[in-house]
Amino acid sequence: MTPAQAKAELRRIRRGIDGVDDGVVRLLGRRRALVLRLAKAKKVLKVPIHDRGRESALVERVKRLGKAKRLNPEFVEVVFRLIVMNSKEVQYHEAR
Repeated sequence: MTPAQAKAELRRIRRGIDGVDDGVVRLLGRRRALVLRLAKAKKVLKVPIHDRGRESALVERVKRLGKAKRLNPEFVEVVFRLIVMNSKEVQYHEAR
């Protein structure tokens, strides 16, 4: 591969990464919308926002999925714990 080809490849890869990042943000927005709907249903049912069992099951599930994709399970866990933390915050502050 020549330096010019390598530069072109680098640009293509970065465009691909940008596209993936855009998709991640779109999916986080979609998740947030679902979380708001969830909070409203929980309020009607008088169900607590925090469900430790559901959270543990979610983390274990995504760790398995991540491992199947050759991702570090601890990395996947940290990412999803942050997502869950934000989801609880949205439920407490925006949907109640």
